[in-house]
Amino acid sequence: MSIEDRLMRDISTVTRGVVMTDSDLRDAWEDIDDRIQSDKRQHRRSMVAVAAAAVLVLVLGVGAFLTLDAEDKAAPPANQGPTPTPSPSVDTHATFLTGGAPTVEDLQAVWRLDNGNVIMRFAPPDLVSFDHDGRLFDNPGVQGRYTLDGDTIRITVDGGPYGCGGREIAMRASVPEEGKLHFVITEQGEGACAGLPDQRLVMERMLPLAGYEDFLASRERGWQPVTDSQTLIGTYFAEGGGYLLELDRGNQYHVASGTGEQVDYGEWALERGKLTLTSWPDSVQCSSQDRLVMGNLEFTRPHTTMIRFDVQRNDCGGGWTPKSWVLIPYEGS
Repeated sequence: MSIEDRLMRDISTVTRGVVMTDSDLRDAWEDIDDRIQSDKRQHRRSMVAVAAAAVLVLVLGVGAFLTLDAEDKAAPPANQGPTPTPSPSVDTHATFLTGGAPTVEDLQAVWRLDNGNVIMRFAPPDLVSFDHDGRLFDNPGVQGRYTLDGDTIRITVDGGPYGCGGREIAMRASVPEEGKLHFVITEQGEGACAGLPDQRLVMERMLPLAGYEDFLASRERGWQPVTDSQTLIGTYFAEGGGYLLELDRGNQYHVASGTGEQVDYGEWALERGKLTLTSWPDSVQCSSQDRLVMGNLEFTRPHTTMIRFDVQRNDCGGGWTPKSWVLIPYEGS
């Protein structure tokens, strides 16, 4: 490769696309030619030319650097196009939260954690309670108020023995099918709230009953007389549906109907194989001291506790006298 060719290559490499006019190139070549012609000895021509080329390359390189640096500071590169839009975050719960978002009407019911021991109640106008010891009315583990915004339920905890008072609990929800709810807990403050042990919850509706209407517990085998009142503690659904009965450790009872509205409450007692419910003055549908007496009380426990009885007295005339009651499983059952 000739000196001229190498020089042109070096100039092109150093300038990296800096535009030079014909006049600039001509002046450069004339300067080099003057240096070459001033040397009378032919054997030094190549060395002088190479030295001149190096000087020229150095000068042009510095000029190119200064030019590009000035352009970088003057304005951003042109024709970059629009800024790429970040990809939307992937909804990791989409396959679990199938179906539509719930309405208030969908929520207002009593729910049980499928294959678990949490029971939950949403009641009008905005009340919520949940518990894993079989309580919904008498001092449940968590009680508070809720709002519904799209598929997000926000619960403000008022109190309860689980120590969650003052917390804000948020969960997303969906209705995959009739009588089912899927919950994903997205926020519950520092530490886990004892009543909701998992992030994802599959809930089945117990009132209004869904899926157990044809379950005839009274036809189960292995019935025994009830002699210990502790056997009875918990929340039951009526055979055939329509009602819930809660028997508390403090000997209070609550009867709920519809979507979980209380229709009667008072004091319960077990004596000589008889379960007696005595209404209190502020009972919703019954009068003070009305009694419902269930005699020949028996229980069986193939999977969960079930009780059956004969109705011996019903002062209130309430319809909550099924052939049997079926305990909704809870942690102590």
